[in-house]
Amino acid sequence: MAFAYGKLISPTTIAAGAAALYANAASTTTYIRGIVLHNGNSTAETVILYNVPDSTESAGTAATANELYYEVMPARSTTTLEFPAPGLVMTDKNDTLQGTTTTASKVTINLIGATE
Repeated sequence: MAFAYGKLISPTTIAAGAAALYANAASTTTYIRGIVLHNGNSTAETVILYNVPDSTESAGTAATANELYYEVMPARSTTTLEFPAPGLVMTDKNDTLQGTTTTASKVTINLIGATE
């Protein structure tokens, strides 16, 4: 059977403080292949994404050391990030993709990938 990619989360907005957008489940490997960001605000938004390893199976803390992506997104713009196979791989319980933006609930994120 072919490996099937799909949405990992329903579209959601990013908070103004670093918060988990996706947390890897126990006994699961997650492959994030794509991220779509859309700034729905009428002003620019600074978006930062973090690939945060777990902290003894609890969610870790977003920091410069695990920063994955930084962009000042123009108003009403969309950015697509694609990762070649196997993608961003999460293997431990509560490995997380975290994000923050200038203004809460203005930037929408979609995650494309798969779990096994």
